[in-house]
Amino acid sequence: MPELFPEPPERTPATPGRVAVRIGLSVIALVVGTFVLLLRVGGRSVLTTIWAEDRTVFLVQALAHPWRLFSSYAGYLELLPRLIAQFVSFLPLSDASAAFAISGAVIASAVAIFVFYASAGHVRLGWLRALLAAAVLLLPVAPLEIADSGVNTPWYLLFALFWAALWRPRGRGGMALAALIAFLAGASSPMALAIAPLLAVRIVALPRLREHAVTAGLAAGLLLQVPVVASARQSRVSQLAGPGGTVDFVAHDVVLPALGWHLDWWLQSIVGRNGATLLVGCVLATVFCAIAVTQPARVRLLAGAALVCGLLLATAAATLSVWVTTDSVHFHIEPGSRYTTLPIFLMQAAVIVAVDNVARRARDRVRSDDQAAAFGVTPWTGWVRARGATVAVATLVLMLSVGWVTDFRYGNGRAGGAPWAPIANRWLADCQRVPQGVIRVPSLEVGFVVIRCTSLRR
Repeated sequence: MPELFPEPPERTPATPGRVAVRIGLSVIALVVGTFVLLLRVGGRSVLTTIWAEDRTVFLVQALAHPWRLFSSYAGYLELLPRLIAQFVSFLPLSDASAAFAISGAVIASAVAIFVFYASAGHVRLGWLRALLAAAVLLLPVAPLEIADSGVNTPWYLLFALFWAALWRPRGRGGMALAALIAFLAGASSPMALAIAPLLAVRIVALPRLREHAVTAGLAAGLLLQVPVVASARQSRVSQLAGPGGTVDFVAHDVVLPALGWHLDWWLQSIVGRNGATLLVGCVLATVFCAIAVTQPARVRLLAGAALVCGLLLATAAATLSVWVTTDSVHFHIEPGSRYTTLPIFLMQAAVIVAVDNVARRARDRVRSDDQAAAFGVTPWTGWVRARGATVAVATLVLMLSVGWVTDFRYGNGRAGGAPWAPIANRWLADCQRVPQGVIRVPSLEVGFVVIRCTSLRR
């Protein structure tokens, strides 16, 4: 089990120059990643609309009740979306739509950078770690729901939480960062429990206390969830999906689009939904069977952890959210697509880790063969390994690029959403007409909230 939590490779001594270069490259990557994510949602500009609960719950409640961060919505605590909305509420009202979109994109881009550094113990080749970070930004199903919003930032946090659970930072700064990510993930979504089994394994494999900053962070975040969930007026446990509906969701909404959303619909047009699911399922089963047969224990364990955590989240989410098993799926709308993002990302991550292992073994073999050739020996095994690694890398790039290219940009339900500017202008105009200095605006769950006009900034 300790093999599942390898120490990161030794770094060269950190000189001020190297640190400055590393920080500079990270800042550039953050900006580029943010820009890429803002480009991914087609239709009406993401900067001019506010997605779902960002406007109808978190923004209006932040304006009406500042710093009430621990209120329940949908039966649980969503700390990070409320924090984002609270800071957005301090900006001019007309800038709220752009602020929410940029905040969501920046957080997702920061998660990609974190994954790049935290995965160094499992993915040693730098370009493959860059590919893993790109998988965060270019996830095929992300534009359906989670990209460029505040309300869906917890789903990106779960990507980071998985790698934080595997990461063994050397310094206190890294441990504090892992704890912060785990805390925010646990305090923003009970679905962070899907990573808890991996942390339970970590406790057994790494018994030293200093190894468990991430465990303590998740525990603290989930402890904040307990009173909020317990006091919720409506519980999802009262209406659960049946096993058949849950299995159908995992098959058709997780497995089928795993290689690409456009590919999903193209295959359906040819062999039908069940046939397409069977075809993609066979491809994934072949890949993971190959990992189980050919890869060392560390890679097999990570692949198993990725599949278990992803399946656990998708199963629990579908069981607790019965509508995702009954509502119709359309090209631009997939009910509960946010529940599919972690399982699909983790499958991609497991394959990247396996290919990294194959490529590194081939590289090491070629080096040893070069040394043997210096003494007149010409081994063939190194040649075979090198060709096998080339095939593995080419297959990985081909499989990922299918979804990344065809799904880079497409529209979703946001394209038909109301532009924010007229709504903001109406609120400001209403404030000029009402003598009492307050306005009433719609809010989900509570009907209406009363906002003081002094809270609206021009």
